[in-house]
Amino acid sequence: MSEELVLIARIGKPHGIRGEVSIQSFSHDDRRFQKLKQVLLRMPSGEIAAHAISSVRLLPTGILLKFKGIEDRDAAETLRNAEILIPESERPKLPKGRAYYDEVIGMIVVDDETSEAIGKVINVLDMPAGDVFVLDLNGTEHLVTNAGGEVRNVDVSKNEMRVSLLETYGASK
Repeated sequence: MSEELVLIARIGKPHGIRGEVSIQSFSHDDRRFQKLKQVLLRMPSGEIAAHAISSVRLLPTGILLKFKGIEDRDAAETLRNAEILIPESERPKLPKGRAYYDEVIGMIVVDDETSEAIGKVINVLDMPAGDVFVLDLNGTEHLVTNAGGEVRNVDVSKNEMRVSLLETYGASK
């Protein structure tokens, strides 16, 4: 398959005796699983195969999936730790100025005032108050939040995050 695959969940343990499995979702909207008809499963061995979804249950404690052809607990156990993938083209479109974490990681960080490249994004932390971006500014780790005014723009097409740091980078104390 030439198209990039996107990890949206990981299968956990079987649930009950009829072949359902619990999943750990990596999606911002768990209702999206109800719209899926088929996904790709990457087994721990690395093998990738298409699997049709027969039912989805959203519970207060998590999400349960049932795949066609998986009819009992033993068959469900064979799916444990498999990754649930979709082609990138099936990923929901985000509003302008928003980006998926994997699109942000690796972006060039640009000072909004000087237009100088000052580092890159190395991680995104999903915190209750909002996303926190971990920046590598020439070997120094710096955290910025999208809830404040530091992140001015995220441009996926340019692969850049423009920032206005509250604390001057490199200032000695």
